[in-house]
Amino acid sequence: MTKSRPVPFAEFRSFLQKLGYVEKRVPKGRVFEHPEEGLLLFRYYRDDEPVFPRDLIRTRKFFDLRGVIEAGEFDTTLLRADTLA
Repeated sequence: MTKSRPVPFAEFRSFLQKLGYVEKRVPKGRVFEHPEEGLLLFRYYRDDEPVFPRDLIRTRKFFDLRGVIEAGEFDTTLLRADTLA
């Protein structure tokens, strides 16, 4: 995984929704459900709060292993740096 900028939860949610996931709030977190790919569970995040790197890594690996989106494409789409080096 490449070095990346912080990803606000609102942006992460939008990314998941573009992949067909539907958000459901539960008392202690958020569940994203996809009819074919299953569930993703995250702790409760505020919209402007950066997603923990462990949650990004876990999601990236899950998508790559299931063939939803390749790891490199995940990086390019969601984890791109703010500025070019």
